Amino acid sequence: MSYLSAWSKRLIEPVITRFVIHHHKTARPHYDLRILQDGRLRSWSMLRQPPRQGGEKRLAVERESFPVEAVSSPVFEEEAFGRGRVFIWDEGEMEIRPETPADLRVHFAGLKLTGTYRLRRMRWYPGNRWILSRIDP
Repeated sequence: MSYLSAWSKRLIEPVITRFVIHHHKTARPHYDLRILQDGRLRSWSMLRQPPRQGGEKRLAVERESFPVEAVSSPVFEEEAFGRGRVFIWDEGEMEIRPETPADLRVHFAGLKLTGTYRLRRMRWYPGNRWILSRIDP
């Protein structure tokens, strides 16, 4: 069962899980949002820091998933950006309330990232491109 279909089967019940945001130092430094689900780390890459002000948006490109044990690894290798050191930018718990499988309302409770966000897949663009936006002030 895919990650999104697992969420879609629980559209009414919120899912509480852990997240970590890595600052990934590669030839092209970026930030990776990693969400723990079913023993895997789902990953989205953002070229800039996650949005922290209401109304801000970031393109988040979904990447390959990793085993959960990889979260403590000091070095990650990704197909898109290559090998590089990672530093934890933020971590904490999050609550996911799927509105549809491609439109998720998430509440982050981390040290830097707190508040309600929306993670929405872009329908008009092929691939795994999502928009992460802060929806509360």
